[in-house]
Amino acid sequence: MDQNRLEYLLECYLHNKCTEAELEELNNWFHTHNPGNNNINTWVSEAGGVDKLSEELNQDFKRRISRPAKIISFRNLAAVAAVALVMLSIGLLWFTSKNTQPQQNVAVSSNTNKNEIKPGGNNAILTLANGEEIVLNETGIGEVTRQNNMQVNKLADSSISYKTAAANSANTQLVYNTLYTPRGGKYNLVLADGTQVTLDAESSITFPVAFIEKERRVTVTGQAYFNVVHNAAKPFYVEANGQVIKDVGTAFNVNAYPDDKSVKITLAEGLIDVSNSANTKSLVPGQQAIVRNNEKQIRVKTVNVDEIIAWKNGWFAFHNESIQNVMKQAARWYDVDIIYEGKPITKRFGGNISKYKDIDELLENLKITGIINYKIQGRRVILTN
Repeated sequence: MDQNRLEYLLECYLHNKCTEAELEELNNWFHTHNPGNNNINTWVSEAGGVDKLSEELNQDFKRRISRPAKIISFRNLAAVAAVALVMLSIGLLWFTSKNTQPQQNVAVSSNTNKNEIKPGGNNAILTLANGEEIVLNETGIGEVTRQNNMQVNKLADSSISYKTAAANSANTQLVYNTLYTPRGGKYNLVLADGTQVTLDAESSITFPVAFIEKERRVTVTGQAYFNVVHNAAKPFYVEANGQVIKDVGTAFNVNAYPDDKSVKITLAEGLIDVSNSANTKSLVPGQQAIVRNNEKQIRVKTVNVDEIIAWKNGWFAFHNESIQNVMKQAARWYDVDIIYEGKPITKRFGGNISKYKDIDELLENLKITGIINYKIQGRRVILTN
C-alpha cells in the first residue's frame, strides 16, 4: 500500500467515513504491519510521520473520551485496536529515540522452528459465465472485466463490486459468476444490489451479475457473512447445503463447509427465515440455526454473535472447542495439512488469537496449555499429546 492510499484510509477512519471495504483494507494493513517488528520506522513513516499521526490520533482520542462509554465487541475491536497499535508504535519509537541504552529484543515464542507458515490473506478467483478464471490478487485496482452490461471493479486489494456499465441499458439475460477463495484466502464482494458479502477461506458464492428476476438468489459453500440490502419487492435468498435463508433486512453468517457435520446460520441483525424441504424456523438476532448433515430438523440456540463472526474481523475465537475443530480452521486459513500421531487428543481449547500471526502463535498457545506438542515439516503440522 502506498503512502497516499494509507493517508486517505486513515483520514476516512478518523472521520468515520470508511466504507466496509475500506475498513477491511485498513484492518488487514494494521494486522500485517505488526508494530513490534524491525520495520517500525517505515511503518509509521508510511502514515505521514509521527508528528502528523500523533496529532490526528490525539484529536481523535479527545473526541472519543467525550462520548458516552459503550461496550467494545469484536465488531469495533479492529478499529480500536488500529488506533492502539499506532499509538503503541509512536510510543515505542519515541522511547527508542530518547533512550541512550541499547535494548535487548524479547523473544515472544519459544519455538525455534525454521519452517515459518504465514497467515492467509486477500486471495480469490473469479469465474466468469464463459468459464474464464481471473486471479484477483494478480489484477490491479479498477475495472477487471464486464459481464452482460455489468462492470466488475476491483475496489481494493480485498474487494470487488458489480455495477451497471452504461446508463439506460437493461440486462435481459440471467448470467452467473462464481467467486472462490482457496485455502489461505479471504475476499469481499459487493453484489449488483449493494449487498455486501465477505468470504472466508475455502469458500465460494455463485450469484447473478444482475438481479433481473422477481427474487435475488445466491448459493454459498464454506463460510460467508452477508449484509443484505433489503427489498421487500425482491426478496433475497441464500442456498447452502440444502438449507435456504430468506432475508428480512439482515446481517447474518452462514457456515456450510462440506466437511463439517452441520450447517450453521447465525443472525447478527434483522430477521431471517431458515427452511428446508421439511421445516422452517424464524430467527431473531443472537440466535443460530443448526441442521446436521442428512437431517431435516432445524435446531435453534442462543449464541455469542461476536465470537461467531470474529473470523471476519481477523480473529480466531475458540470457546471450549475440540482440538480437531481448532486445527480444521487453522488448516483452511494457513493452507496446511494436519497430521495426528499417538493417542487421540481429547482436550479442548478456548481463547482469541489473531489470524494475522504465523501459525506458530496458535500452536504455541496450544502447547503452553499442555494440550499438544507439535512439529512442522514443510506444510504439514504434526500433532502429538
